[in-house]
Amino acid sequence: MDNFLELDLKHFVRSPTFEVGGLKWYIRMYPRGDKYSNDCLSLYLSLDDSVELPLEYGKVVELTLSILDQKNVKHRTATSGLWVCGQGHKLVCVQGMGSSNFFGLKELKDPLGGYVVGSSCIVKADLTIVGSSNDD
Repeated sequence: MDNFLELDLKHFVRSPTFEVGGLKWYIRMYPRGDKYSNDCLSLYLSLDDSVELPLEYGKVVELTLSILDQKNVKHRTATSGLWVCGQGHKLVCVQGMGSSNFFGLKELKDPLGGYVVGSSCIVKADLTIVGSSNDD
């Protein structure tokens, strides 16, 4: 995310769309937090809402979101655990999985921390398809 410190306070920033497991995803970041945040960066992974899921589709996925420390290699990471993304769960997948209080803004913006260098912040999503909701 370039120009992180200058981003709009009221809206989210959407990453370019990327594909994992045959589906299109994007990262949604609220640089000053969403309405549920307590002075924190809010970060989510969302399924592109233009995606049509087959009726029988149901994948179990594990998500890890990270803000990379560009100086000290002490990344801030959170793993969601397992969740089902499928026809019956599409709304959850479109709204996204992540955290309202992913990272405190004071620590994030601290120049000694290395999370924002210049005005650049690096966000990483690791999404793993670990099975099908139909697996026994």
